[in-house]
Amino acid sequence: MSSSLSLPDRPIKRPEALVRDQVAEYLRDAIFKLALAPGTPLIEREICQATTASRATVREAIRQLESEGLVRSAQGRGTIVAGLTTLEAQEIYEIRAQLEALAARLFVERASERLLGALQESVAALSEVADNPAEMTRLKTEFYDILFEGAGNGELQRISNGLRQRIMLAQASSLSVPGRSHDSLREIQEIVAAIARRDADAAERLTVAHIHSASHAIAEHRAAEARAVQRAF
Repeated sequence: MSSSLSLPDRPIKRPEALVRDQVAEYLRDAIFKLALAPGTPLIEREICQATTASRATVREAIRQLESEGLVRSAQGRGTIVAGLTTLEAQEIYEIRAQLEALAARLFVERASERLLGALQESVAALSEVADNPAEMTRLKTEFYDILFEGAGNGELQRISNGLRQRIMLAQASSLSVPGRSHDSLREIQEIVAAIARRDADAAERLTVAHIHSASHAIAEHRAAEARAVQRAF
């Protein structure tokens, strides 16, 4: 039975993993695909209907997402999808620029040919979904998993993993900007070409430029939306 949240039915399988984690992943996936847009209330009854999970389990899953910064409590509206303010997005991109630029440099210096091949295959997969921002967000996570593995720095990887959900939220927001997914693909292809040449300086520089472009795209898009609203009034 479909719900007003436009969530697809997905009965939850019970023995394989904690039901709470499955419900949390179900909602997380909907948020990253923007099926649940920022500001959307999470209605427990409808989530229970869509997943067949109990209300207590749904509440636990929502608390888990709240700890990840993906949902928040809103006075008078219950729990809603959090989204990112322009300032929050900018702050995340500032951190991403440093983390991913270092990862690119270390990948050049340390990664095996096997991991380089895996990185190139990941970019090829991205090129197949450039018209699908939601799928591109998912595949970019795999790309960065390979990048950070090749960097060979466990602490860097742990820091990145700690920010993973917020970073994916920022990526989903930027890739939803018209034309951004194709620009993002081109920038990533340039980064990987520099990595393949084992040019650490270029890989680092191009990675920073890629993150700055994403940050600029979402800031400009939101500014344009705000201007459109002002003109409407």
